[in-house]
Amino acid sequence: MNQLRNIDLRGPVNSIQQRVHEAVVGTGLPPQTVYATVGGAAILSGAYLAYRNLGSHERHVKFSEYQPMSEPYYDVAIVGAGPSGSSLGWYLGKANPNLKVLLLEKKQFPRDKYCGDAVSWTAQKHLRRMGVLQEIVAEKKGCFSHSGGFVSPKGNSFIGNSAKELDLGDEGLMIAIKRIVMDEKIAKAAKAAGALLTENTTVEHAEFIKEKGVWKVTCTVGADNQTQVYYARCLVCADGAPSKLATKLGIVQGDPQGTCSKQYIKGNTLFKFDGVIFYPPKLLPGYCAIFREAGGELNFCTYIIPGGPTKNDDLYSIHHEIMKDYSYVATSLGPNPDAEPMKAAPLRLGGVPKTYADHLLVIGDAAGFIDPLTGEGIQYALESGEFAANTLLEAFEKQDLSAAQLRKYQSTWKSHWGAEFYWSMKMSLFLYRFPIVLDAVAKLIEKRGHRFMSEWAQVMTGQRQKTWFLRLDVWPFVLLEIVAQAVRNVTGR
Repeated sequence: MNQLRNIDLRGPVNSIQQRVHEAVVGTGLPPQTVYATVGGAAILSGAYLAYRNLGSHERHVKFSEYQPMSEPYYDVAIVGAGPSGSSLGWYLGKANPNLKVLLLEKKQFPRDKYCGDAVSWTAQKHLRRMGVLQEIVAEKKGCFSHSGGFVSPKGNSFIGNSAKELDLGDEGLMIAIKRIVMDEKIAKAAKAAGALLTENTTVEHAEFIKEKGVWKVTCTVGADNQTQVYYARCLVCADGAPSKLATKLGIVQGDPQGTCSKQYIKGNTLFKFDGVIFYPPKLLPGYCAIFREAGGELNFCTYIIPGGPTKNDDLYSIHHEIMKDYSYVATSLGPNPDAEPMKAAPLRLGGVPKTYADHLLVIGDAAGFIDPLTGEGIQYALESGEFAANTLLEAFEKQDLSAAQLRKYQSTWKSHWGAEFYWSMKMSLFLYRFPIVLDAVAKLIEKRGHRFMSEWAQVMTGQRQKTWFLRLDVWPFVLLEIVAQAVRNVTGR
């Protein structure tokens, strides 16, 4: 200790001060000006950091901290009775019948939505729990896909029977169900579970009353547009890809990135399979597909995914051009198909950056839960409904709907398919730049046979993760086939 006391610290300090002074003099400005500028900058930087930390801080707030409500209110108000909103209503009602759940639907059921109608194996799991799938199968309003495959940009193709290979019996990895049928049945299941389903109700405005901890939701109801006001502890935006409400509230920003079409075709006898995906070079990284519906109808759909030459505004022209001029589709549909008018819908892809706030969640298509590679959305809509329900059940048990509590919802969906969305976007852009990969995969499936095709189908329908492509029994052989395909392209063999 005596040795420490004998050390003269003034030398190093004086040395630092001397260097600072020399640097100040070296600027050529008056020292007072330099010191004032540096000091002011330091104060502003500190103030900014303090503000940023304060703004990002998510405080837990208990219900007991709010003023009591004199008006009647719901625990949860769900805007949109599509697959995500209705599944949330069903899961909440089944788990806690005491929760008051309001399910607001803009249209009157039955009402249609525009998509490919293909329901994946994982999505079927949720429909089974609700009893919806059993009803649809019993009423013969769904068509399981057994025979199917894909056609690569160069025309390499393979058709297999994944249901047989995976021992699924009469079922399949995919089932085509018209949204006009499925959405109504899920909404009715939510209603049977205890949710109050209110149709023909348009949400015009939502305002959070902070001191009371509730949302004031202003709606117009019916053909005469009567005003109706609801109050709810938690607001859930499940109003589709445009998500007008979440956009108004500022939690979702920007327009949907992609778009899709659908067109029902009757009386077709040329297409012999249940589902085939086509990759026209002009459409990459998007694709088009034909799915068989119940009753023998076909659904021809086109997906425009950002990154390629085809833009969203080109949807109508590219849809009909492919039907007429792309030989693989044209021969499947015939020269004069008995087709209904084409319908279109936007696609918000890959998940939005933030899906929660105080007393607020965003789920389904509104949150961008659509796979950027496959266009699959129904599976993620249903799963997000379950994830949101689990988060809200815990939040109500703790009487805490703060952002700090509800961030668990985002952590859950990100852990399940956040990485999938990321890699799907990367892969879609990669396939656009190197379509030879799809040509090679088709050839490899042809060599490996039906089992390999079934595994590919599981990846493309969300049952397997896309890390499947990194397996040692997959990627080296794909690479070899790419080389072989390149040789074929050069030699014309």
